[in-house]
Amino acid sequence: MAGKDFFDVKRSAAKTSEGDIELPMLFYDVGVRYLNFWVDFDKAASRLAGTGLLPCRFFNGKAIVSLVYFQYRSVDIGPYDEVTITIIVQPEILKKPLFYISAFLTRSGMKKNNIGAYVLEMPVTTPSARAAGREIWGYPKFVTKISSVLASDSFEFGVFDPKTNESILSVSCKTGAGIKVSGFDLATYSNLNDSILKTIVNIDAKYRLSSAKDFELEAGPSNHRMARNIRDLGLDRVKPFMVMTSDSFRSRLNRGEPVVKWKTTPLPYEKE
Repeated sequence: MAGKDFFDVKRSAAKTSEGDIELPMLFYDVGVRYLNFWVDFDKAASRLAGTGLLPCRFFNGKAIVSLVYFQYRSVDIGPYDEVTITIIVQPEILKKPLFYISAFLTRSGMKKNNIGAYVLEMPVTTPSARAAGREIWGYPKFVTKISSVLASDSFEFGVFDPKTNESILSVSCKTGAGIKVSGFDLATYSNLNDSILKTIVNIDAKYRLSSAKDFELEAGPSNHRMARNIRDLGLDRVKPFMVMTSDSFRSRLNRGEPVVKWKTTPLPYEKE
């Protein structure tokens, strides 16, 4: 549903502690920098204890973890920045897809199959984004400062500890030769109201898919949970196998649908 009709969808009201919103939430103008890593399967699995989710084990025996920077320039709830760490997962009691890569990288692969991205970390820069993410989708959002410098063939971004202002992470990347590819819909899994929610994110985008020519990720001195997760997963010691960049990204974040009953554990992070 790309093109001029992409945002012509039926919507419904939802309430958050920061005000009323409409769903799906519409993201009209977004810059994205997407880093995909191969990570030790057991290290990824250890981050999912209690969620009812398991990492997808790909052909090389590893899991896929993504680190993504979003510059939301025009959004229903106002502009904000966001960084996510996600793990490609499946609910442990649902049927596994036959081919993980095709389910991961095709237009409707995550929608049709029982795989999706579990959000391990999601710092944002506004209270309204924090409230919506936590209260409607069960995402582990916290409000903090995020810095960025974006260019066509390079980028930098950083996340800071909301209490100490120490660096949680800093990333710099120069991209190599690339190809243009169309965006594909994604799905997330999260825990909320004693269920596992599956949320479809409809995407209209053109990505530049490339390698990382020069890359550095540094976990800062902060003892924040996000910094510890970066170190525990080893993201500061590996290079991404694929970089996806776009400055013409649009999306619709739909209401999540419960797919499995599962006891929900408390979200990390107190309100700042």
